[in-house]
Amino acid sequence: MDLEKDSQTKLLETATTLFAQKGFNGVSVRQLAEAANVNIAAISYYFRGKEGLYQAVLEEQFAPIAAALSQTKTANKLSATEQLSMYAKHIAIIHRQRPLFTRFIFNEVSNPTPFFDLIFKKYISKIFQFITGALTKGIADGDFAADLNINHAALSLAGIMNFYFIVNPLAKTIMPLDNTSDAEEYTVQAYRIYLDGIRRKKDE
Repeated sequence: MDLEKDSQTKLLETATTLFAQKGFNGVSVRQLAEAANVNIAAISYYFRGKEGLYQAVLEEQFAPIAAALSQTKTANKLSATEQLSMYAKHIAIIHRQRPLFTRFIFNEVSNPTPFFDLIFKKYISKIFQFITGALTKGIADGDFAADLNINHAALSLAGIMNFYFIVNPLAKTIMPLDNTSDAEEYTVQAYRIYLDGIRRKKDE
C-alpha cells in the first residue's frame, strides 16, 4: 500500500471510530489527525476538511445498504415475502460488518448534522421505497392482509430489523449474548414473527 492510500485509509478508519463515539461536533480536526498519526493538513488535502471526511465515512457506512437494495430489486421474480426475507438477511450482515453503523444512525437522529438531509434521507428513503413496494406487491398478490397499513408496516419492519443492534450494548449487561449467532437467530425469528402478523389469514 502506498503512503497516500495508507494515509487516507488511516484517516477513514480513525474518523469512523471517533465520529461514532463522539459525534461530528465532538471531534476536532486536530484529534482526528493525531489519532490517525497524520499531518493535520492531510484532512484538507484528501477530504477537503472535516466535513468532507465525515461525509466519506457516512458514504462508506451506507454503501452496503445501496448494494443490498440493488441486489434485492433485481430479483423481480421473487415473491414479496422472499424479497423482504432477502432484505432482512442483508440487514443482519451489514450490522455485523459495520458494528458502528447504529451509532451513526442514533447520532444523526438525535443531533442531526447538515449531512442528515444529504445522506441519511437519501438512503433511508430508498429503504422505505423498497419495503413499501414489496408490501404493496404482497397485498396485490394476496399474500398479505388487504387492510394492512403499508407505511406503518414498513416502519415496523425497519424497527424490528434494527432494534436488536441498537440495544445490543445494553442487552449484553443483562443477558449473555453471542454476537454472531444471536444476531442471526434474532433476525430469523423477528422476521418470522413480523410475517405472521402481516400475512393474509386463510379465512379472509
